[in-house]
Amino acid sequence: MEFPVGEIASLGAALCWAIGLNLFARDVRGIGARPVNLFKGIIGSALFLACTLVAGWRPAPLGDQVFIALSGVVGLALGDTLLFLALGQLGAHRTALFAGLGPVLTALGGAVFLNELLGVQQVAGVLAATAGVGLVVYFRPHGEEPSVTSRGLLLAGVAAACQAGGTLLSKRGLQGMDVLSSTALRLVSATAMLAVLGLVRGDLGPNLRRLMARGPVSRLVPAAFVGTFLGLGLMQLGIARTESAVASALHSTTPLFTLPIAILVLRERVGGGAIAGSLLAVAGIVTLLLA
Repeated sequence: MEFPVGEIASLGAALCWAIGLNLFARDVRGIGARPVNLFKGIIGSALFLACTLVAGWRPAPLGDQVFIALSGVVGLALGDTLLFLALGQLGAHRTALFAGLGPVLTALGGAVFLNELLGVQQVAGVLAATAGVGLVVYFRPHGEEPSVTSRGLLLAGVAAACQAGGTLLSKRGLQGMDVLSSTALRLVSATAMLAVLGLVRGDLGPNLRRLMARGPVSRLVPAAFVGTFLGLGLMQLGIARTESAVASALHSTTPLFTLPIAILVLRERVGGGAIAGSLLAVAGIVTLLLA
């Protein structure tokens, strides 16, 4: 059995995002999700571009570069923007549950567009990991949330579809691009799209001024290094080295890694449902690692 590089990298990405979420949390509440999203894109892009200058940009077919750029625009920029809009409509708890659609949509899209057919063990692992994470999210304590709206459901559904589409576009582009160059291009494209959206909304200038304050910058740089630079790099490596649906299912295990933080640091009481969900998710992960 080959060492599961793609699966391990995908789990590493989920761990980095769990750490990054906790590091970003204070500033997301203080200055807003959009400025923070833009800032982490700028910092991550600068780090990846620096790495490509050192390692060298490897020539790649134009078509593959277009797929990677589109994956950044669709999966990272539009997907994240719609996700934040859904948060305001549905609340964090319900929106997180929609993340379970991602691996399912990715599996269907991978079978139709990339001819990626999963084995029985892989299907079982994806379903167990996704269902387990859903149980963890569902049974975690949460405060009052807004009433369910059709607009919120639509936003969350389209966000999940965009993120699945981003994964599939990235997988297609990686056929002719290396991981480092493709990650740099993907994040730069996403950040440029976020800047364009900021210009259209008229809040790009105010957002940048808020970010230039000394306090946020000193906190956000390490958060962007872990959550964006390391997290996205590992995500792209995972997509390159395993099936799209498997990578997507493992990327979505971030709530599993936030559970120990909630228990040990935040002293959150976790019920039996969340514990059962975590055990189911771990069983799914092990199944995928052994597939």
